[in-house]
Amino acid sequence: MTFRQFAFNNVTRNKRTYAAFFLSSVFSVMIFFVYAMFIFHPGIVDEEINASVATGMMVAEYVIFLFAFFFLLYCVGAFLKKREKEFGILFMHGMTPLQRNLLIFMENMLIGVVSILFGIILGMVLGKLFFQFAGFLLDVQALPFYWPWKAIVLTAVAFLVLFAAISIFTVLFLRKRSLLELLQGSQRPKTEPKASITPSVLSAGLLGVSYLLALLADGMYVPLLLLPVTAMTIGGTYLLFTQLSVFLIGIMKKNRSFFWKRTNLLTLSDMGYRMKDNARMFFLVCIVSTVAFCAVGTLAALAGSIQETSVRMHPFAFEYHTKRDNPDEQKHLSMLESELQKAGFSYEKHSLHMRVLPDKVDGEHIGVARLTDYNTFADAADSADKIALGEQEIFPFVRWVGDSVDRPTIQVGDSSLTVKTDPSVVPLTRGLSFERLAVVPDAVYDRLHGLEEEILFGYNVPKWKETKAISISLEEEIGRFGDGEQYYFTTRAPAYHSMKQMANTALFIGLFVGVLFFVAAASFLYFRLYTDLENDKRRYSAISKIGMTEGELTRIVTIQIAMLFFVPILVAIAHSIVAFVSLQSLLKLMLIASVVKPTAIVLISFVVVQTIYFWIIRNRYLFHIKRALS
Repeated sequence: MTFRQFAFNNVTRNKRTYAAFFLSSVFSVMIFFVYAMFIFHPGIVDEEINASVATGMMVAEYVIFLFAFFFLLYCVGAFLKKREKEFGILFMHGMTPLQRNLLIFMENMLIGVVSILFGIILGMVLGKLFFQFAGFLLDVQALPFYWPWKAIVLTAVAFLVLFAAISIFTVLFLRKRSLLELLQGSQRPKTEPKASITPSVLSAGLLGVSYLLALLADGMYVPLLLLPVTAMTIGGTYLLFTQLSVFLIGIMKKNRSFFWKRTNLLTLSDMGYRMKDNARMFFLVCIVSTVAFCAVGTLAALAGSIQETSVRMHPFAFEYHTKRDNPDEQKHLSMLESELQKAGFSYEKHSLHMRVLPDKVDGEHIGVARLTDYNTFADAADSADKIALGEQEIFPFVRWVGDSVDRPTIQVGDSSLTVKTDPSVVPLTRGLSFERLAVVPDAVYDRLHGLEEEILFGYNVPKWKETKAISISLEEEIGRFGDGEQYYFTTRAPAYHSMKQMANTALFIGLFVGVLFFVAAASFLYFRLYTDLENDKRRYSAISKIGMTEGELTRIVTIQIAMLFFVPILVAIAHSIVAFVSLQSLLKLMLIASVVKPTAIVLISFVVVQTIYFWIIRNRYLFHIKRALS
């Protein structure tokens, strides 16, 4: 048998251990390849689709490549650690360190080349479906399939370099051990897992403070708290798995009535060692899963709320805000209505009159609208909040995130009105001659005479999504702003389609990257479980000889695998929920609709997939254990 055959046989004989590593590598290559297919597609190069889509894909390529490097580096390092006994035996038979390094390099490159081949083939097979999905999300005609030779070359070269670099790095950082240590392998005696109370309390404190800050943070402060809260959460999570979890298991073991009940002695004793051995893996799975949940959940929420957000930003399909003395008012309105009629769009026309107060209040002009007129206009809008006022109250709208009105009263004509405000209520318009809009009682408005007036005309169009072409044409004809700021003209459809393409582009990119992260996390769990399989076979075989029943074995194994699969995922879900609550307060100020429903769907979907994966692996694992006992 040649040295190359020996390397090949090593890989094929350990195919069950290498399975998750291989599949994750194939998936990484496939995602990288299909994104490269998209970037080099003639339709993208010829700018049939927004250039930002291709830019986003390029960013995703870098993210995938970097993640694949660190993920595969971790996996290879973990594999080598589990093969210490094998290397010890080979050294006894005359293998030199140089030959061992060459063996590792050849094995990694073999897996790498096969992964690249399968990943590219799978990407080619799914390419057409990928382009159709991209067309659906980006609201464009599906891109035709083409022969992606540039994408093939880029993917093959990039991942060949990646696997070669990983092989070299792992060889360089191999620790030197004595022959005895290598032969003992993972069977070296383990010390009793212990945890210190100080880092355990610190873990709870870091997570508690970070959760509290995230949940109580006002929307405008969320970006400022992002880095410190993230750092505390990561630190607290690491200590949670390395210290606090072991500390809590120790407390449960001290409860004799609980510890000696049924199979708890076996379960808790083994759980302490598993938490200690798997702490870093739990931490990695938790952080990677949190990133996947937050990325996919946030992007799905943003993409799913585009229509509602567009309507909140543009209450009417067409808005024409004009000064009273604008000479082009009738010409522009006639042009707008004529074009809508020619295109076959039905519409409803509404108007809101506003008067500009002569004196500035805190250095800014204020435009006021009649309460009844404003509420009627708001009711006609697709999305607007109605206002309720007392006879001596005024409602000034905030102009931007963090804006406020500090004055307790505002003088309007001969009336001193008490300020009533709500930062969450969005104004229907902004002024031409005033900086802030306010709503006043009807009687107060009717007493205002001889003031500069402005009018907002709003057009409701039932099929407004189909008005993109006519909207662009009208914006070119009328212009968005008039000379001397006599008017401004806005449309909803172009903004909606632009926002939709941007949000769906981000979702399109983030979805596959998030799934890649989740698959990687699942691979960590699979690898860790099957590297312990041989030890578990010996241990359960010994325990079964002193009376452990098959039902008790099933219960113990199920609990241990469930802990492995769900503890890091549940912590990741807790992190994600807190992040989404904090994010919601920020997005609300940015006029972006609720993210609760989409994020709930994403989290539930991940849990369902993880549960299915758990039952499949559990059944296979129990099958191998029971077969070893029979």
